[in-house]
Amino acid sequence: MKKSLLSLLAAFVAFAATAQCDKIFISEYVVGSGNNKAYELYNPTDQPIDLDGYIMERWSNGQGYASDSTVLAGVIPAHGTWVVTNGQTEDIDLGSYISPACDPELQALADQLDMPYPAPTFMNGNDALVLFDRSGTTPVVLDIFGKPGEDPGEAWAAPDGTYITDRQTMVRKFEITGGVTFPPVTFQPLLEYDTLGRDNWTNLGIHDCECFPLSTGETESLDVQMYPNPATPGTPINVRTNRPIVGVEIYDVNGRKVASSIQLTNPTEGRIDISELKRGTYIVNVLMERTGFSTRIVVE
Repeated sequence: MKKSLLSLLAAFVAFAATAQCDKIFISEYVVGSGNNKAYELYNPTDQPIDLDGYIMERWSNGQGYASDSTVLAGVIPAHGTWVVTNGQTEDIDLGSYISPACDPELQALADQLDMPYPAPTFMNGNDALVLFDRSGTTPVVLDIFGKPGEDPGEAWAAPDGTYITDRQTMVRKFEITGGVTFPPVTFQPLLEYDTLGRDNWTNLGIHDCECFPLSTGETESLDVQMYPNPATPGTPINVRTNRPIVGVEIYDVNGRKVASSIQLTNPTEGRIDISELKRGTYIVNVLMERTGFSTRIVVE
């Protein structure tokens, strides 16, 4: 039976408290080319969690009810991830167009392949996802990506108006330790997510956040400094972190990689040559051991 948005809000209201390192949440939202779609869940606790009773719903194109859902099955280890990818394994001729198979390399990263169409991993960047725990007598909303019941157009946008949730890989920020359990008044994706560009799956299966314990029992904050910003083409961008740098990637706002070179002065510092970049806004991903950091720079 289809659920109206108003009836579901009662459930949202009952469970609106934000969890802190104690419940599963969405750690990655992947909308790539064709049917290269996926999402990742993260277990921030120190105990394995059985997904029996957990369900992911898609609220498509602003509909006031869930358009489709997937029953999750498996066990997420402590501080581990669960990756669900689009399950289509071959091209399908639908008459007016060909529905392409999901890339086998992406599917190889999956802990669970999604159901045939319609299913949540046929989402576009304007579709909301809602993660439920229905293992008890009352459904519990664990996390929401987007705003259920809202059609933002092609996608939800960044503050400058650029569509940011379509043709992008969105990764939950390091400091986020729990899910969104009530539909936001306004969904602002860059408040909680960084972007890795299009068809970038390097982070799937690994998530880093403040919930991960160190041997001392403390938590370590990720510290990345990048300057100058705004930058000029003739001036390199300086990067300084508190973790060893593995590499760097720069994407334009359409998700095209335009640079990937960094000159390291030591394991945690380096300079990025942007002499070939035109004026505009770019996404810079700094790849580090076990994690990554994404931010935006402006070249003037």
